[in-house]
Amino acid sequence: MDYFKIAKINDFKDKHIKSFSIFGKKIGIIQHKDKKFSGIEVSCKHQGADLTAGKIEGTIATCHRHQWKYDLDTGKCLTNDSPDLRKYDVQVRGEDIYISFLPQE
Repeated sequence: MDYFKIAKINDFKDKHIKSFSIFGKKIGIIQHKDKKFSGIEVSCKHQGADLTAGKIEGTIATCHRHQWKYDLDTGKCLTNDSPDLRKYDVQVRGEDIYISFLPQE
């Protein structure tokens, strides 16, 4: 699997999630309480709004447009029948954060 550098660990001093545009898709990199990182699609499946622009409580993101809720750990939509958000493998190498080109199966 191919990876590319997307961020640095220091980028997460003030926030635990950041949104990046990768090949036209919004991907969120999340730093968890245990300091590990994960990657997940952060475009709402309803209208494509960036979920990081809405309210985030713990691992639950609420879309600011129509209040669809997603669990950012599992990718599951909690309010509607919707496809899951796709997850991406993330690696930390030194101070750099890398993400896979392809979503996890």
